[in-house]
Amino acid sequence: MRPDSFAEKLRLVLKALVLSRTGLASALNADKSLVGRWAAGSVIPSEHNLAKLTRFVAGHVDGFTMLDWDRSTAEFAAVLGVSAHGAAPDWIPAQVMDEARRGARQRGWAYEGLWRSTRPSSDLPGRFLCDVTEIRNEPEDAIRFRSGIEGVRYRGSALILQNQLFSFGADAQHGTVIFGIFSGIARQRAEVIEGLSLGTLRDAGGSPLAAACVMERIGDLTGDREEDDRRFETAVAELTPLAPEGAVSEEVRNRLERTYSPEAPGLLRLLFAHSLSRGALLEAPAG
Repeated sequence: MRPDSFAEKLRLVLKALVLSRTGLASALNADKSLVGRWAAGSVIPSEHNLAKLTRFVAGHVDGFTMLDWDRSTAEFAAVLGVSAHGAAPDWIPAQVMDEARRGARQRGWAYEGLWRSTRPSSDLPGRFLCDVTEIRNEPEDAIRFRSGIEGVRYRGSALILQNQLFSFGADAQHGTVIFGIFSGIARQRAEVIEGLSLGTLRDAGGSPLAAACVMERIGDLTGDREEDDRRFETAVAELTPLAPEGAVSEEVRNRLERTYSPEAPGLLRLLFAHSLSRGALLEAPAG
């Protein structure tokens, strides 16, 4: 296998798993510069490192084996469940992804940066939860983001479609998924955006939860991925997930509380304890 061919497949792996080179190096306990040379097409991994990399990919892609590295790029992309042109899932129509890429090229720069997200607390009415999100524009594959709160790290993509941001991400460690729809900014650089986020509670049944959410810019990217990684993790570590009393501005608080559920402002919950989800109803035996 040629180094440049392997590099192309490695880039598909990074995109499919929404992972940086630094993140992959950490996962493999390998030197960052070595992973960089793999991605640049300078060298290919040793047999030992290729086996480690294969085991790591297999942990995220069912059925992945060493033999898959010998496939063509198109076949390799299909195994990963992505487009050879980018990381889009194959269920997104090509014309939709083309529009999203155009949106990223034209307006993706407006959203790059570090953000603080604020949404109502599910457990404590009148209180608010915060997390930190990093948004990075990669025009050929739309927009990438990652969000952190305590030990949870979501990674995913966002599509700019008709001035809206549609986002979807996952936390590999806990196996949870989040979705969001946010109103975009037409011309200027975005400083505040708002929308709705959809996820699950940490209760026994993973109850569905929809919440109003306001995101405020708290910093810019430096252009150095390692430095941006450090700043992101520092911001998450310094974050108080449950916002202290009075820490959320009146404007943001009022905006979030305009959406009501019977039990908690800004939230819509389908609690597992009251769920109607069920299988077939069992009838009592005759006699």
